[in-house]
Amino acid sequence: MAISTYSELLNFKEKLVSWIEGKVEDENIQQSNYVVFLSYGNIQKRCQVWENCDLQLSKVIKRLLNFIDKIYKKDNKLLELVKIDIAYNVEKKIFQDVVHELNNQKHNNHMRKGISLKENFEISFLEQEIYGKSIIKGVVYNEPNFFDEQNLNDAINKKYPGFVKKIFLEKIKYVWLFDTYSVFYENGKLIDLNSQGCENGIRLLNEGKKEHIIELIKKNAEFLHNEIQEDGEFIYGYFPAYNREIKSYNTVRHCTAIYALLETLEVDYKVEYLIQINKSIQYAIEHFYREIDGKGFMIDGSADNLEIKLGSNATAIFMFAKYQEITKDDQYITYAEKLAEGIRFMVDEHGETTHVLDYPSLETKEKFRIVYYDGEAALGLLRLYQINQHQPLLDTVKLMFEHFINKNYDKYHDHWLSYCTNELTIICPEEKYFKFGINNYLKHMSFIKDRKTAYATFLEMMMSAYKMLQRLKDTEFTELYASAKVEDLKLLIEHRVEFQRSTGFFYPEMAMYMAKPNKILNSFYVRHDRFRTRIDDQEHNLSGYVAYVNFFKV
Repeated sequence: MAISTYSELLNFKEKLVSWIEGKVEDENIQQSNYVVFLSYGNIQKRCQVWENCDLQLSKVIKRLLNFIDKIYKKDNKLLELVKIDIAYNVEKKIFQDVVHELNNQKHNNHMRKGISLKENFEISFLEQEIYGKSIIKGVVYNEPNFFDEQNLNDAINKKYPGFVKKIFLEKIKYVWLFDTYSVFYENGKLIDLNSQGCENGIRLLNEGKKEHIIELIKKNAEFLHNEIQEDGEFIYGYFPAYNREIKSYNTVRHCTAIYALLETLEVDYKVEYLIQINKSIQYAIEHFYREIDGKGFMIDGSADNLEIKLGSNATAIFMFAKYQEITKDDQYITYAEKLAEGIRFMVDEHGETTHVLDYPSLETKEKFRIVYYDGEAALGLLRLYQINQHQPLLDTVKLMFEHFINKNYDKYHDHWLSYCTNELTIICPEEKYFKFGINNYLKHMSFIKDRKTAYATFLEMMMSAYKMLQRLKDTEFTELYASAKVEDLKLLIEHRVEFQRSTGFFYPEMAMYMAKPNKILNSFYVRHDRFRTRIDDQEHNLSGYVAYVNFFKV
């Protein structure tokens, strides 16, 4: 909501002055110059950023208030999204040292500092501007970031039209890095944002975590629902800095996105979502589903290179089974049963799988592609077994689990195997399955705690294990339960719940720096891959968060 009345404007300015003066005093900010940034705009396009620097804080505040008055008189809709930053920890650095640090980051886009090219901040960019305008850029997630000279000059020309001199990276000797204290103005209140670290620039959450996560689920479900087009196909995703749509597509992710959207109905039942969900399920049937010799297969790939993935069959079963569970409508059960036979065709007598077949020959294309297909396949069969009680499905899952246990699949911290182990132990509460489920997370807890990327499947994996443990504590396997580090797991779940929202969700204070905030607001993103916003990024976060709000107890 824009600041639409003069009384709202006065209230905003009063709160703003109080916050700036209080923050400078409380944090004892003492530096040669005071620097304040105002980010402002509307939901339709990238925000603008104004800054001012002076020896006297009172002068900076006076100029800030005058500038806000000018915006309000010119176009108050530009005050729909408003964020204030105060610079601190200003540090002069040799530019090549900064470049070296950037090139050696473990994860891309994790330099969480603002940058000024001038000591007096005449040319400066907030951290969020740097990534929103791709001044620091990555081509692919597993190659280092770098400063992009063209993007830097484009950003300078846009922000400082009076500055006509071209900047050459090799001629930059020094830059000034800085942190900021920040607030975002929303619903008549100033919301404090995190300062420094992975959560920099995202709102603090001091209370009501579950209630907040429920609202995130609702907002993200609406986002994902709106990404379904008229024919049922999703808009697959975006690279949001320049509003680039991701043009590829993937059968697995189509099905799991629908599955996750169906899960959100367990938190907030929106009957109107079922219209789009049905379109999307029908799209999957028409475009991906094929039958050969009475067996069902989901195809993927380009027209001249079609293939059958074990995981695609499995995720389609998830989708069909969840639809039936939510709606009590069994119209898709025949498809699921034929797909299950397709999976069983890809599992041998030892429980080993073949991951990819050629279509339509059904010849082996790749024996192994990605470990997650195995857990997906077992879970798909088990989900269908829970509906139709067809014994060969359970027998196949148990055979596959013998293979998983013998080959130490618990080393992969696979979320799909965690899902599957939880549900297998409902049906077959045997010690070996519980032990496998515990080892699937127990060996990886330090890795999960220290991971500095959102990595949403961690929460899914841990929540499935947590549900399994709630039943294990009521069995005779007391020593096994005692070994499970349940309290540590609960703390780690809480940690990841907070970390994922503060490092991977497009709140307005983050979305406003991207090209089209309205396109990506309330979506989940992957920071280290160009802030990628893809349908599976929504799915993994939603599934973990739905499990958290429905099952987790402090």
